[in-house]
Amino acid sequence: MTLTRRRILLGTGGLAAGLAGCLDDRGQGGAETWATASFFTLSEFTRAVTGDLHTVENAVPSGEHGHEWEPPIDMLPRVVESDVFVYIGTEGFQPWVDDALDQIETYYADDVSLVDAAKGIELLEYDGDGHGHDHDHGHTHDHDHGHTHDHDHGDAEPSLEVRNIELIDRSAGQPVVDAHADHWHGEPLVIPTEGTLSIGAAAETDDGPVEIGPPGYALEARIVDGPDGLEIDAHGDHLHVSGDEAGDGAVIVQLVDDDAVVWEAPPLEVVVGDGDEEAGSDDGHGHGDDHEHEDDGHGHSHGEYDAKFFSDPILAQEGVRNIRDDLIAIDPDNAAAYEENAAAYVEELEALHEEFASALEDREHDHVVLAGHDSFQYLAERYGLEIHTPVGLSPDDTPSGRDVAATVDFVEEHGLEYVLWDYFDGPDVAEQIAAEADTVTDTIMVSPAESVVEEWVEAGHGDFIGQLREITLPAFETALGAR
Repeated sequence: MTLTRRRILLGTGGLAAGLAGCLDDRGQGGAETWATASFFTLSEFTRAVTGDLHTVENAVPSGEHGHEWEPPIDMLPRVVESDVFVYIGTEGFQPWVDDALDQIETYYADDVSLVDAAKGIELLEYDGDGHGHDHDHGHTHDHDHGHTHDHDHGDAEPSLEVRNIELIDRSAGQPVVDAHADHWHGEPLVIPTEGTLSIGAAAETDDGPVEIGPPGYALEARIVDGPDGLEIDAHGDHLHVSGDEAGDGAVIVQLVDDDAVVWEAPPLEVVVGDGDEEAGSDDGHGHGDDHEHEDDGHGHSHGEYDAKFFSDPILAQEGVRNIRDDLIAIDPDNAAAYEENAAAYVEELEALHEEFASALEDREHDHVVLAGHDSFQYLAERYGLEIHTPVGLSPDDTPSGRDVAATVDFVEEHGLEYVLWDYFDGPDVAEQIAAEADTVTDTIMVSPAESVVEEWVEAGHGDFIGQLREITLPAFETALGAR
């Protein structure tokens, strides 16, 4: 018996329960939906390429964040009833997409073509939760990936007296070990074989909390002993600890100030390979297996990588070209139209880039505070900005009092008059920072162009390019003293 998509849908409710709870037969996307995009930005790119040839559906409702949105129970049927599914293959960016891809590649590979808009784009590794991204200001961002960070910091005697320190599994948000005086509690630190544990830290002196990460102390570590393949990669406010082979070892956690070690912890026992199913995640996302979906080359990127390449108008062009190329392979009869449509949209994105570059070139300073999750790392990279955020990549992150205080310090240190806030995060944190910082005169809304609201559509700038041009660019101009 030949199984159609509809028959398979009706027969696999239990298999898809992790995504949808249960499946129904409503299929709201309907057979008319040729392509489903996993969120607004990709629906914009896909519609730009298809033009009037096909119907493209945005999976995420208007006004909802594409990043952390939870789907309704009929989402999987809607996706698999379309011919094409467009997404960003960075695992953890849209958790429901990870689950949908598993289902599609297992049960519907012959029915749904997959298009990874980020394929081949070199994504930036996210370098901290709530800390600035300082781009093109003479700082070397060389993390020596795959090498042990056993730096020579000179012979200076440690000068910081740390009363206690906790190491935190950043994927779970839970402390795993802590040290008091000359010993650790809760050791050993368990590292999954061929995986990575992303470790943050919280420390205190007799005077109070220690600021770890820029502009405070850098968190580093050196290996005392261990199996082959035990490696530590330092990222300022956190460490990535990985191991290729099972075995025992020890590391010494350090706090570093201006390239000098100011404090060292007692040796911490490390075990690679014991309990790696529970011990940690691959670069902090809770996925111990380093799998890839290899069907048609549509793989996931593992690790703490920022998927939002599209805030950079140049990289957005690459996303559009990726979609164009895959649609041509899927539907070669319309190749000429896809080529023409994509070329026209790429020209618009190039014009947007030139507007940003020109508008931000003559600015008073490079520093921006965004009081929300970090949506503009790629924009900062492109135009040489330093963006400080009190939270990380997820819109569900809530800044702590320490995060807000550090942001206020950053604002006052640089004499910033404006605090930006993401429409989809809301203004509350920005208003709190503005109330506490002596230099701030106003807060300004920006949009990462990941979603849309009716108000913007009615105003004529609800599209992706319109949001960046009419909302975000003027906000950055004002914040940077460029207008």
